[in-house]
Amino acid sequence: MAEILNITPKKTKRQEAEEVIQFLNEKTGRRYRPTQVNLDFVLARFKEGYTLEECRAVIALKCREWMQDDKMCKYLRPATLFNREKFSQYSGCLEDED
Repeated sequence: MAEILNITPKKTKRQEAEEVIQFLNEKTGRRYRPTQVNLDFVLARFKEGYTLEECRAVIALKCREWMQDDKMCKYLRPATLFNREKFSQYSGCLEDED
């Protein structure tokens, strides 16, 4: 008897980047579009070796820290969160959360 395998096709990096933007929208209540500019910030982090899970974790961390801060809330956007230098700093804080 042949066993049926449920194989899900692997997501492309672009699809994962779109998921990151969608997750940011869900967490912030905003409507960032998956434009090439927004996706490029996330794709650049993927090229550096960061994962979908790490990107989501940074979003969740910064939302917890900044959502209730009127001054910082405006920085919950792709250009700030996924900026090369800033993302490295933000992801470094993830270890402190454990």
